[in-house]
Order: sequence, then C-alpha cells, then structure tokens
Amino acid sequence: MPPATYIYEQRTRILTDPARYLDAADTRTLTGHAKATLSRLTEEGRFIARKTGARSFSYQTESVLAYCREQDPNVTLFDVLATTTGEQVTEDELARELGRARSGTWWTLARRDHAPPDWSSWQHWYRGDTVQAQTDLYEKRAEWARQLKEHRARGLVRRTLWVSAQPSGMYGQYCLTRYRNVAAAGGSVHVLPAWKIGHLEHQRMLPELEVTPEAVYVRRYTRVGSRAGALRITTPELVASTGTFLGWADRQHSVTVNSFAQWHRQGAA
Repeated sequence: MPPATYIYEQRTRILTDPARYLDAADTRTLTGHAKATLSRLTEEGRFIARKTGARSFSYQTESVLAYCREQDPNVTLFDVLATTTGEQVTEDELARELGRARSGTWWTLARRDHAPPDWSSWQHWYRGDTVQAQTDLYEKRAEWARQLKEHRARGLVRRTLWVSAQPSGMYGQYCLTRYRNVAAAGGSVHVLPAWKIGHLEHQRMLPELEVTPEAVYVRRYTRVGSRAGALRITTPELVASTGTFLGWADRQHSVTVNSFAQWHRQGAA
C-alpha cells in the first residue's frame, strides 16, 4: 500500500534544500524503516552514514534518495502528481475555471526556463526590443491591479512562487521584469531558487501548476512549448497537500521578487 498523501508532502519538505546528511528521523520518514533496518542497510552498504552520537547516525542524502527510488519511483508529492490520472481541460476551460475559483488561496508554481515568443511582451523582449517589452508590462499593471481587486472581493488570494534558474537566461530576465511589474500592481510573487529543489527534480523538472481550493491543474505544453491546457486533479488530499507544501516553501525558502532582483543586480555587477 502506498503511503498516505501527507507522507509524500513531508518527504517533499525534507528534500527541499536538504543538508548533505539527513538525521535519523527524516531518514525514517523517507524510507519508512525503523532504526534497526536503517542500521542493517548501512551495514550492507546501501546507505552512507556517519556517527553523530554514542548510538546515533546521520545518513547521506544522495544514498537515501537512491535507495528510495529503487523501492518506489514515487517519493515526493511531485512524483505523485506526475503519475495521477485526471481530466484534460483546454486553455479556455482552464481560464474559465480559474476565473470561478472560490475563496481561499490560488497558487501558481512557475518553473519553465524557456518559452516560444507567442505573446506580445515576450515577443518584443525575444527580438531584442526590451524597451517596448517593458512598456507593455508597465501598461499591464492597471489590468493586474483590477484583477487582484476582484479576487480580494470574493475572498481569493493569488500567490505566485517562481522557481528561477541560475544563471538566468533571456526568458528568466523577462520573467523577472514581468513579475516585478505584477508585484508593483499589488501581486504576491516570491522566488524559490532552482538550486533548492535539485533533489525534487531527480527524475523530471517540476511541473507548472495552478492550485485552487478545488483542484490542482498541471499545465500541459505542445512540442514547441506553447500552452496546451492542463490536467485537472481533484483528489481532495492531493489538492490540500500541494497547496500546503507551496505555502510552506513560500514561507521557508523563498524571497520576494524585489529582493531577488536586488541580489540579481549585485551578482551581475
């Protein structure tokens, strides 16, 4: 029997920016094994361990994760999302459903590090006309502010967690400018550096998600990277755990987009 959904969420937290060695409690959560089994597996060479006390050990993260993947490829919440069945919705259907989202938090997890230039501001940036792109994004502020006001009126809070690759490419630089304009319009945009989620992407890049109180939408793309709707997942435990994890990651591991921009400028200087 697979673990309960909350166990997957706990594992995902443990593997977000972990230390090189895990303590025994986290290792038990990841493997499901008791202390005696961990000792046996260490003696068999399955784990790399180091002594931390008279009778206590810590376990190398890489060796524990490799073992877990051998036992079951579904280790984290994102592995479960990648293998869960759902209902395909089109871009228009997705927009309508997100537009009807009830009170609560609407999370966006943004992960892509490239996209085809198939919307106006990105087209300008892609062609090198960053001045026009910045003008377009600035002019969008009023529309974004209006949308946020409408959301608040019905008790909906929109939050974006952007996983930014380093070094930042052209698309990343565009996204930084876009999200700073969203923040200027009153939006909540935080940045989670990609190096913190390396263990979560052991098998695949994290998906881009829209998470409302009713559903998780796993975005789909064409071969060239254009948006192609999403997979709607409505399993209540999975929806709740995904939203809970994103909230935790936002609080514990992210910075505001403006703080990230300042760090980005200093790094480029």
